[in-house]
Amino acid sequence: MEKQVEEIRVIMRQRKDLIRKIFFSLILLIMTAKSCISIYERYVEFLQKGSIVVSFLFIVFVTVFMLVFFGILLWKPTLLQSIFLLKSKSILFRRIAAGVICFLPIYLFIFHRWNEPYHAQPIRIFLYVSAIILSAWVLSHENRVTMGALVSASLCFSVLFALCSQFRDVNNYPFSVGWSEGNRMWDYSVLFGKKLYDWPQDQTIPAYIDVGRQSLWGVIFLLPRVSIAMMRGWNDFLFTLPYALLGWILLRKTEGLNQKYHFAAGLWAMLFLIQGPIYTPLILAAVLVAIGRRFSAVPAILLTFLAGYYAVMSRSTWVAAPAAFAVMLAFIEQRRSYDLHPGKRWLRSVLVGFAGLSGAVCFLKKDSVMNFLHKIAEFGTIIAQGSQDSIEAVSQTAAGNAPAMLSPEWFQYFLTRQPLLWNRLWPNETYQPGILLGLLMAILPLTIILIVWTIQKKWNLDTWQRLLLIIGQSAFLGVGILISVKIGGGSNLHNLDMFLLGLLIIAALAWEAGMGRWLAENIRAEKWISLFVIAAILLPVFQDAMHIEPKKYPAAETTMDAVEKIQQSVAAHADGEILFMDQRQMLTFGLVPKVSLIADYEKKWMMDEAMADNGQFFQPYIEDLKSHRFDLIISEPLWIKFQGEGLDFSEENDLFVKWVSIPTLCYYEPQETFLDQGVQILVPRSQVLQQEGVVCP
Repeated sequence: MEKQVEEIRVIMRQRKDLIRKIFFSLILLIMTAKSCISIYERYVEFLQKGSIVVSFLFIVFVTVFMLVFFGILLWKPTLLQSIFLLKSKSILFRRIAAGVICFLPIYLFIFHRWNEPYHAQPIRIFLYVSAIILSAWVLSHENRVTMGALVSASLCFSVLFALCSQFRDVNNYPFSVGWSEGNRMWDYSVLFGKKLYDWPQDQTIPAYIDVGRQSLWGVIFLLPRVSIAMMRGWNDFLFTLPYALLGWILLRKTEGLNQKYHFAAGLWAMLFLIQGPIYTPLILAAVLVAIGRRFSAVPAILLTFLAGYYAVMSRSTWVAAPAAFAVMLAFIEQRRSYDLHPGKRWLRSVLVGFAGLSGAVCFLKKDSVMNFLHKIAEFGTIIAQGSQDSIEAVSQTAAGNAPAMLSPEWFQYFLTRQPLLWNRLWPNETYQPGILLGLLMAILPLTIILIVWTIQKKWNLDTWQRLLLIIGQSAFLGVGILISVKIGGGSNLHNLDMFLLGLLIIAALAWEAGMGRWLAENIRAEKWISLFVIAAILLPVFQDAMHIEPKKYPAAETTMDAVEKIQQSVAAHADGEILFMDQRQMLTFGLVPKVSLIADYEKKWMMDEAMADNGQFFQPYIEDLKSHRFDLIISEPLWIKFQGEGLDFSEENDLFVKWVSIPTLCYYEPQETFLDQGVQILVPRSQVLQQEGVVCP
């Protein structure tokens, strides 16, 4: 009887294995067929002319090779036995080889000119999937692709892709790459690099940026010589590796779980957060909170206070974020002694929450704090006042005439100052999937994993803990959506930063409560939930992977010509006033002669006021244009063209045209326009612009 039962089990396993082979064979055949169709469509004109190009031969070779490899791997893996024995001799060799295999298609699509003939999505998918499966086989301890190896290969691919796509812009190209890159570099520089400019050294240079971001991004200007490539590299560093640091600190090591899982979890955290992306000051505030929970109450309170102070220095909407993060961690954590006593858990949660809010309030009420310090000690006043001047100058500049933060007037000002574009919740030209669908894609795999684990293993949360998570995440989601639909937003998920970080904290708490071990066991057992782990790893880079291409820069000759003509124009008008509305990085990195700095009328600042339809703000600018105050204006190419609705950032464009382009072009005319570089030199008009449909202010 037992023998018959065992025979039935063997037959069932064989049938299951056969079904699995047929299923994956069909998927691979469909994927390959679609890729072949795209290859034929791309090269049909060459083939009809009898011309065979190298890129065609290469993709045909890769397709045939991978198709044969897939077939052997699924149906006759014993043919790979000799290669398997060779690769099984060295773990280091397998890891290096797997990394190289994953890197090849990434290099092709991000850096190589063959990106163009292979641009079609079916070809991309075929090459990406082939690289991941091949590298997974190389990593596997068996002569097949195990689920654990597939997860590792997917993580390797996604991390390499994220880093390569982020750091691909590190070069010394002199002009802005993106709408406001150059002016942001100028913003970062003025706190610690004031000496770079012709400006009174005892006065603060006003910049339209918060002191939190300005100090973090600008710290590089403490170095004696900073190049534009160094600045770009520092920017890319801040938008990647601190995410992993938070993951490693937050997702702590757990008993019975290999250290490699902790390392991998930190890398996954980077992938998850890069979907925002999330500004690094909030990441660092969360790092302070995460470090604090490793200690007793007093250090945790101090670190949470600092996190609250630092976060609100950077963004007013983060006022309660560190406090909320600290409360979530303290109230739900299940590893420390105080977790076993509800009273101690409540007390710690209240203390760290109060500390986080106190830090934020301390920054917001810094004037009162400074007056208090003045009464305590004169020496303390000198130290505090120096930092106060710097912070106030930047904060007041960035806030403009805003009411006191968190006052009733401030909430009204925040909600009504600029229009809300609710259509950006849905698919649109500014952000293709729309905020809601984009967010769903970002969080769905992790959410499913958390739900399944909670159901299967019954995460032991009481009613208060569940209520805290629901209320906290709902508040973060509501605030994030509201900010995302404000004009100027909605191009990505970065305004949902608190919600994404809150979800990561929930995942970290679940990880420590047993989800980490549960996932490792399911991956080893090749359970279906492993597919959602792979999805959580690959989806953060999927959209970019489908469209990314090498950065395209104008020809070096035309770029140098543009730089030289700008230099000549600036030198010729050095005795007058020159407004760098845009491209202020040319002043920062010495690409033009050093001239008197005009800090006013910076492009980002004017765009923000234009989106508020703030005519009063533009009156001084219009008067300066009428009087031809500026001998020269350096700007992006200005046009009088309204886009209407339905185009990428069309609402923002039309308001910028109304308040900036029309007044400027009424009284100034282009002397030189460099379309490829995105730069325009404007000089005073001899007569006011006369153009049908244009009314000059």
